[in-house]
Amino acid sequence: MPSYKIDADEVNEYGKYPGQRVFMCAPSRQCNASDPGFGADGKLIAEGKTTMLRYANQGNGQTLAVARNYENAVKAAGGRKLTWQDGYEGEQVFLIDKSGRRTWIVLENSYNSSYKLTFIEAKAMEQVVSAGELADSIKKQGFATVYLNFANNSAALQADGQQTVAQIVSLMAADKSLRLSIQGHTDNVGSAASNKTLSQARAESVVKALVQAKVDSKRLEAKGFGSEVPVADNRTEEGRAKNRRVELVKLK
Repeated sequence: MPSYKIDADEVNEYGKYPGQRVFMCAPSRQCNASDPGFGADGKLIAEGKTTMLRYANQGNGQTLAVARNYENAVKAAGGRKLTWQDGYEGEQVFLIDKSGRRTWIVLENSYNSSYKLTFIEAKAMEQVVSAGELADSIKKQGFATVYLNFANNSAALQADGQQTVAQIVSLMAADKSLRLSIQGHTDNVGSAASNKTLSQARAESVVKALVQAKVDSKRLEAKGFGSEVPVADNRTEEGRAKNRRVELVKLK
């Protein structure tokens, strides 16, 4: 914006909005877990790559101009404003949800003196574990849980998921008698039928990657359970992230 200059910036590969404000999503309604990125207490809990930029007013900046320009920019990008407040100063939350990618934008508009933008680019929960950790988990409880990144509504493994697949290959190489059921699970967003189909396809994708890495297909099976077996509360973003998982279950 004219008359403003960046005087601080910070990037974190994984984090969340540091503010503790309770937001309103309508004049008489506090935001809750039904609003994307918010918790039941009205606080913004979205997680991912965070970028913060703070702009200082160098002379003729105006809070109203800042607010209207960013509202228009988000709208032009296909996004929307999630929160409500009386006036245009203070904190507002926007969301751009396009092509399977979600980015929250928090605008803190501070009475003509400065404004701050915080971008939160949603990142799926990612877990890279060692073969030893997987073996310990299977020995103790008969299964191990891993989190693999898939594109939205896709069964294609992402590049970072190959690291976890490599550890599963090492696990099976270390124990030649081990047989695994690769079980896919989803959150409850979408229909039960489509989620079950997607979870089956994702489980099969993992099996295919293991077979390509020379694991005998006779030691593997693929099963999809969709949203039937949640391990966390699907009413929150955090819970849904935990439910989108793959379990390695030991076969007898």
